[in-house]
Amino acid sequence: MKYFIWAYNPKVVGIRPSQGISFVVPETKTEAYLELEINQIIPVKRIDFQTVYPIFKQKQAEGEKIEDIFTLQEEIMDWVGVLKAIFVPGKTGVSDVLFKDKYYMRSVLKQEVTEPDFYELTENSAVESINEGMVKPRRADSTKGISYFKAPLPLSSLKNQSGYLSDKDLLVESFVHYDRMFTVDGYTDFQGHSRFFSHEYNNKLSDFKKTGYFTLHTSSLYYQDQQLLQKLFALSQKALQALNVERDITPFHFEWFYSDKDQSFVFTEVGKRFGGAKIPKLVKQSFGVDLLEEYWKMQEGRAEEIDWEQPLSPRVCSSSYVQLTNGKTMMESLEEKIPDLFTYEQNHPVGVQSQAAESIGDAFFLAQYTSKDAAASDMVSAKINKAFNEVCR
Repeated sequence: MKYFIWAYNPKVVGIRPSQGISFVVPETKTEAYLELEINQIIPVKRIDFQTVYPIFKQKQAEGEKIEDIFTLQEEIMDWVGVLKAIFVPGKTGVSDVLFKDKYYMRSVLKQEVTEPDFYELTENSAVESINEGMVKPRRADSTKGISYFKAPLPLSSLKNQSGYLSDKDLLVESFVHYDRMFTVDGYTDFQGHSRFFSHEYNNKLSDFKKTGYFTLHTSSLYYQDQQLLQKLFALSQKALQALNVERDITPFHFEWFYSDKDQSFVFTEVGKRFGGAKIPKLVKQSFGVDLLEEYWKMQEGRAEEIDWEQPLSPRVCSSSYVQLTNGKTMMESLEEKIPDLFTYEQNHPVGVQSQAAESIGDAFFLAQYTSKDAAASDMVSAKINKAFNEVCR
């Protein structure tokens, strides 16, 4: 039996009934699983290590063969890897840690791809010289906890309440000047079954507090430079080979900086999960490939049921527009005002004052729409932002 650990609604990652997979879930989500006729569940009070560990300890004592323990939840990836190392024969959980901890990730990839300069921030390493850069938590997801600096590094503000600078918490990276930012999204089993797709941000994520929104759309490289697109896929494949030492079924979400002048990619980071902003829905809309459905078929050993033809060009450009909270109040929904819409989620209630966004996860709403190409998508996103400002007080 395989075990999947997940704290959220099963619909988020397309969970469905399975004969070979049991799901460790919060008690509060039990009904959501039963509604989907998913009965192979293990409800727990909390999704954390101390709560989940005894479950597998008991199964081990009963002589059960545990084939795998896995998750798509980035914030718990490291301790799920520990469970895997303890209870799954032949598995070490190392890959889960490499994908979770940015310092280990960067160290392993240093000889494989171009990266920013970086170092682990400790009391002893704090004198190392990066004149302009960012300090980020080694294991946090998204843009949480990132702070920017110009030398000297503000050490006193980075210490904890006891005045101690932890040697396992923070990473310092040099600032990368770039023109565009691309993602690579998909999954692989390292045995000839894989999917690679690319998306592109319409503005710099590092400027999210200034712009107030971002749009992620089907990559312009599909329309402008297929050769460069294949180079991006090859770099991602090289990084995956270095990070996943166990060659298990691996979903991924890469982020790459790109310089138009140098025509070069700089690795930002990768998560062992599917991308946020509902990227799987963008892929399905543009290419007709359902990444989540295929992923669960792969986990169930049903690769032969998948049509492995890889679409080379999108049938439409699909976009996710995310409007970040700004401390103001959105007075009405924009769901009826966005053309060619296929998804709309109001994350912060209409008529309720918001807090200013601290990360790209703090959003008023997400809207997904289609357009002719990337240029047309940018025009639509500008119109959505204008409409938002008109209903924001």
